[in-house]
Amino acid sequence: MEAFYDAIIAIIVTVLVLELPQPADASLAALWAIKNSYFAYLISFLVCTNLWQYHHLIYNHVEKINPRIIWQNIILLLIVSLIPYLTTFVANNIFSLLAQCLYGLDFILINVLHYVMAKSLIGINSENQELKEALNVKNAVIIPLIFFGVGLVVAFLGHPIAISICCLITIVRSIVFTLK
Repeated sequence: MEAFYDAIIAIIVTVLVLELPQPADASLAALWAIKNSYFAYLISFLVCTNLWQYHHLIYNHVEKINPRIIWQNIILLLIVSLIPYLTTFVANNIFSLLAQCLYGLDFILINVLHYVMAKSLIGINSENQELKEALNVKNAVIIPLIFFGVGLVVAFLGHPIAISICCLITIVRSIVFTLK
């Protein structure tokens, strides 16, 4: 399962970079003109690498899985596979409430699926204390959901880009947390 997950994340990251538009010419002005694409790419790349790292952190401690866990991972990959499409959509429509909401919703669904998967993994690995510590549902799932919620509220108040900014803050926070 880990090898399959690794392969899908690698493909998603490859598609992300292939979706980056080329500048009109070789100038700083042309690079600056497509800054939104780079911003969206950075967030999405960090999300994918963070998901990959988190998945490995969890599954290094998992002793048992069942068909439910496999299907939860498949559904998670389905939602994660939307990242390249939504990255391009939000990059081309950076101030669109719809684009930002769909982008943020994808990350919310990823976090909800992580929560469901964490509960399932703890349920079938109930004696595994290392797994419970690795999952750390509060830091890995609940706090990001709060950030995404704040981003959605601010977006609906007239600042759609707040969703992307909250996604970036959440990912940076997650990376800092895992480095401790």
